[in-house]
Amino acid sequence: MKDNWSFNENLKWCIDNDFQVYIQPLDNSGRCKIAIRKGGISTDGKPSKYCKEKGLTLYSKETLGSVEYKTQKKATENLPKVYLYLRQTHGGI
Repeated sequence: MKDNWSFNENLKWCIDNDFQVYIQPLDNSGRCKIAIRKGGISTDGKPSKYCKEKGLTLYSKETLGSVEYKTQKKATENLPKVYLYLRQTHGGI
């Protein structure tokens, strides 16, 4: 597997392949996890969205990461690893 793509290449790949990646707060203490929503770009981050142009309803699925971070800053520092992981596991390269 290739692992030397740039951050921007991995981010673009995730967007082009309809992966929305974001920080999900767990409570008011700052604890959070990284969430991935497959289909999230097409559905504007919602579980579903009706697409008039195609005449059908699009669906997305959120997966919450297993790692819990104490701060949003720590979670943000790990986003590049998540983009790379998604590209490696779903990119077929």
